[in-house]
Amino acid sequence: MKINWLWDSRLGEGKVKRILKDGNHPKFDMYAEKLFSRVSDPKMAFNIVDKITFCKKWPVIKKRMRKDRWLKDRVVFWQTIYERARKELRERGIKMREPQKIEIPAERMEIAQQIRDTRVKLGYTQEDIAKKLGVIQQYISKIENGHENISVDTLRRIADVFGKRIVIKLK
Repeated sequence: MKINWLWDSRLGEGKVKRILKDGNHPKFDMYAEKLFSRVSDPKMAFNIVDKITFCKKWPVIKKRMRKDRWLKDRVVFWQTIYERARKELRERGIKMREPQKIEIPAERMEIAQQIRDTRVKLGYTQEDIAKKLGVIQQYISKIENGHENISVDTLRRIADVFGKRIVIKLK
């Protein structure tokens, strides 16, 4: 039985398949997301997108799919396929770039936790703080998750918004 995974596309299947053969095509990510969110058969999917391209592009595709909470199970399924495909490619001697693991310093995480705790205690949302600082909400999220190495000046501005002082304790 043939699955019509392109039911909402204006492009024909042939054109979409050509796009999915080129991992650098500007529309690759969009059509790959459609493919992997609607097809449960790895053989069918790998007839359209080769395994190497899938492994290289999976982190981006996964990020796109995670935006739709209905695709949670599909992401888990394809993550498993991704891990198996990477292992198979490694065994065949094909090297893939390993995802970078970012280690966040404990001191930065401690400051991030203090900022988050203070914001929640005062009843602010990340968006409230972002507006007061003149930044976007995602920046506040990055600060609170320790992914942003903020300057002392930024820390002072955040403390001002909270109506607090900065106290540095050397241990």
